[in-house]
Amino acid sequence: MQRWHRTVSLRASSGDSNVTGSSLSEVAALDKLIDLLKGASGQQELTKLVAENLLAFDQKFWIRLATRSDAAQSSAEKEGLTNLANTVMKIVDTIVKRTNSELADSGRVLQEILAAGANDRGEWELPLPADKVAAMRAALDARAEHLNEALLSNAFAWMRKASEDGLDGMVALLQKVLQLYAGRTLTRAGTLSDGDPAEAAVERLIAAEEEDWDSLLRQQEAQQVGETAMLAALRKKMEVLVLSLPSGSYAQRVQAEYLKELEGRMQAAFQSANAS
Repeated sequence: MQRWHRTVSLRASSGDSNVTGSSLSEVAALDKLIDLLKGASGQQELTKLVAENLLAFDQKFWIRLATRSDAAQSSAEKEGLTNLANTVMKIVDTIVKRTNSELADSGRVLQEILAAGANDRGEWELPLPADKVAAMRAALDARAEHLNEALLSNAFAWMRKASEDGLDGMVALLQKVLQLYAGRTLTRAGTLSDGDPAEAAVERLIAAEEEDWDSLLRQQEAQQVGETAMLAALRKKMEVLVLSLPSGSYAQRVQAEYLKELEGRMQAAFQSANAS
């Protein structure tokens, strides 16, 4: 499987005195970020701020920083902004290089997880047999330290490429990897309330194979707990665990989609039971 990487190159230019095309609100946001970086109490805090705002360090940011340096009222202020620009740029470059390295490593790990689901000929049978799903799950467990944003980013990139190339089977395989990741991660987050029947039932569903959800929801236990209680437990899980993840992260996206799919299947199962 081929891997695609995008290298970010940042250069500050002090020759431009205007933030062309930027609205006043954009300028204000850039100034707020610059002031936040200036106010960092040390290298550790500055690095944290840069990492948290990495996508903001685009051409407009560097032009605005250069403009403020040109308009500085004192040599000390100008020197401070110049030093800030140099330091931030080095931090950004370090983060980008580390991210690219992590993407390369995660690509190898993702290949290994997919390979665990292949037969002796290196081919995949869809839908995957139960033993191959178990093998992929075991491969995820064995590589727990690599189940990070880089791996999820690679999975989505490969899915887009496979979809563009008409490789529907590979899309399905990658979706299975993401399902297994979500179930594994959500299960290991633990229960929210010991002894609650609805939450216990939801936890068992989350840990189960997606193909088994419908049969589990038709079982007597789920029907006795009831739709209202189970949906409330599921939404509590979503709020506490998923919404606590970094906003916009792949981890948040994958786990939220997994729980939303379970929610839809749960509603459909109870509607079907009520109609019969």
